[in-house]
Amino acid sequence: ITVEHNKTGGLSVATLIRDKIQSEFHDEDMEQLRRVLPGCAELLGARRSSLFCPSSQADAATLLRRDSSSKLGDVKRRVSLALAGKESISRMHYAVRRLLKIVCSSLKGVVLFIDDLQWSDSATLDLLKSIV
Repeated sequence: ITVEHNKTGGLSVATLIRDKIQSEFHDEDMEQLRRVLPGCAELLGARRSSLFCPSSQADAATLLRRDSSSKLGDVKRRVSLALAGKESISRMHYAVRRLLKIVCSSLKGVVLFIDDLQWSDSATLDLLKSIV
């Protein structure tokens, strides 16, 4: 994708895809994609600025630490952290699907090569199920 001789109307395919990605994704989603897909850094573009992710587990733990004095507060904290983790995973799956949609809509054909699938963990298998 990033080879410059793939030109359409003067712009490379990589530039067109990068522009679509930049316009479609929020900073938080871009940062998550960079962490999950470090090999796509050139396609995703440069980092914009430092980000604050209010839905992260660390921030959720800080916000809920005040309620942890009671057993009920402890239960609330565990439930909230679990929900924040599930929300983060769902957002990442959605971001990867959107990224693939942008790439596939810009190219005539895409091959997704998956090697060593037998070593995949459950999170990777869940992502593949989401893509399919």
